[in-house]
Amino acid sequence: GSTCDQDQASIQELTLQMQMNHLITVSVNDFRGVDHEVHFVAKLLSWAPALEEVRIEWKGEMDRSMVITKLLALPRVSPRAKIIVT
Repeated sequence: GSTCDQDQASIQELTLQMQMNHLITVSVNDFRGVDHEVHFVAKLLSWAPALEEVRIEWKGEMDRSMVITKLLALPRVSPRAKIIVT
């Protein structure tokens, strides 16, 4: 059972990754800077080779500069990808 579940999860992740090949811009609203949101942006940056812009609308109460530093340090598959926090 668990090997089948792992295979299914891998297939779903690969399918999602393939669908991101043409993603150019992303807007994330009400961003609070919590770990799962940062992880989501990390996935986008690592999966979208055509990505040019991730626009984040900050609504967090956490230390904004610390979260932005984390975001800017994330590896990107697209050399043109930039992160804009408003």
